[in-house]
Amino acid sequence: MYGRLVRGLEALLPLFDLSVRLYLAQIFWKGGMVKLSSWMSTVMLFTLVYDVPVLPPEIAAYLATAVELGGSFLLAIGLAGRWAALSLFGLNIVAVLSYGQLSEAAIQEAFYWGILFLYFVLHGPGLLSADALLRHLVRRRQSKSDTEQNLPEQTIPRSA
Repeated sequence: MYGRLVRGLEALLPLFDLSVRLYLAQIFWKGGMVKLSSWMSTVMLFTLVYDVPVLPPEIAAYLATAVELGGSFLLAIGLAGRWAALSLFGLNIVAVLSYGQLSEAAIQEAFYWGILFLYFVLHGPGLLSADALLRHLVRRRQSKSDTEQNLPEQTIPRSA
């Protein structure tokens, strides 16, 4: 009975992976869209409020927006899922460190997002993802190619 319960729960894992990916992606997608909708305000925030190390404010704004939009899109569809999660994980850390006025609740929320991103970095995007589909197609092509290589060559008589 326990085994059946575990198998039933494991069957739900792809749906869990997809739902968490979509949850995280929509959060960061919205953040990127807000940045795009008022670009001058975004650059001002990166200039006056956010203390992003090393990068000039405008470049940091472009990079943060690109990572939010690109990373969230890739994470949502599960393409290059580990890399997308890693880039958003890094952005999440930089955001927490560069904005010193975060409330304790916001820091806690960013911590939870970070844990979920690490889950996808370590586990991958799951079975309901573009990565899984591509892996399946590559394996199928390889097995077809292996099968064709193992077939004995047949000599076909040539007619004159």
